[in-house]
Amino acid sequence: MLKKTLSLAAFVAMLTVSSYAQQTPVKLSLYDQIAWPHKAETSNAVLGLIDSNTPTVYGIDWNFISARAEVMHGYQAAFVYNRANEMMGLQKAIYTLADEASGVQLSLLAVSDIMYGVQIGFLNISKDNLQGVQIGAANFAQNASGVQVGLYNQAESFSGLQFGIVNRIINIESGLQIGLVNLIENNGHFPGMILVNGRF
Repeated sequence: MLKKTLSLAAFVAMLTVSSYAQQTPVKLSLYDQIAWPHKAETSNAVLGLIDSNTPTVYGIDWNFISARAEVMHGYQAAFVYNRANEMMGLQKAIYTLADEASGVQLSLLAVSDIMYGVQIGFLNISKDNLQGVQIGAANFAQNASGVQVGLYNQAESFSGLQFGIVNRIINIESGLQIGLVNLIENNGHFPGMILVNGRF
C-alpha cells in the first residue's frame, strides 16, 4: 500500500512540475492557454484542437483549427489559420501569415512581410520583401526578386520573371514578363506589350 501511495505521489508531483515547465517535448492544447503543460514556452511537438498559442516551436505544430507561435521552426499545419512571427520551414492552412518566413507557405491565402522561399496559394502577398517564388491565381509583392507565376502578377519593384495572363510592374530593375498583357510603368523599354516585355 505504501509503495502504491509513493508511486501515486511521485506521479502527481511529476505532473505538477511538468505543468509549470518552460520547455516540454509535447504540448497538448485545447484553446489558447488552456493547455498541458500550461506554462510551456518552448515545445518540440504541439497538438491542438481549437487553437494553440505557443511562443516557440522547434518541430511540429499540428492543430485542427488554428495555430500561433512567435518562433516556429519546422512544420506548422492547421485547417483554417497559421500565424508565426518568425517561420522557418512549412506553413499549411487555408490562411497562413508570417512576419518573416524562410521556407514554404502552402494555402489559399499566403501572407508574409518578408519571404525567402516559396508561396503557393490562390492569393499570395509579400508586403515588404520577396526573394523566391510566388505561384497562385494572383500574386502581389512589394520588392521582389525571383519568379511570379499566376493569372495576375504585380510587383512594386521587381527583378526576375513574371509569367501569367496579366503582368504588372511599377518599377522594373531587370527581368522578363511573359503573358497576354505585360505592363511596366517605370524603367521599362515599353510601357505595355503583348506576349513579352521586360528590361535587359
